[in-house]
Amino acid sequence: MDLVSFSTGLLSAVFAYALFSQKEEVIEDLEVELEEEDLVINDESTGRHVTMSCQTCRKLKKHKEVTPNLYQCCKCKRHVDLRAK
Repeated sequence: MDLVSFSTGLLSAVFAYALFSQKEEVIEDLEVELEEEDLVINDESTGRHVTMSCQTCRKLKKHKEVTPNLYQCCKCKRHVDLRAK
């Protein structure tokens, strides 16, 4: 019985060490990759999703913001214009 307990404890200690030591390396690798990549972000659309009532679907559906205050239904692609005129 002592050999089983010893081997179980040894295996769980090795597993815990491998789990916690690998996590730090992955975070450092991700930070290096983010610094190396030059990302260009377009500010044309915010990419917000809003739940609104769609006139065509007649239900509450998700709408994607195409331009500021101009939304498009994700299902039927109808545009909803909330811009000031």
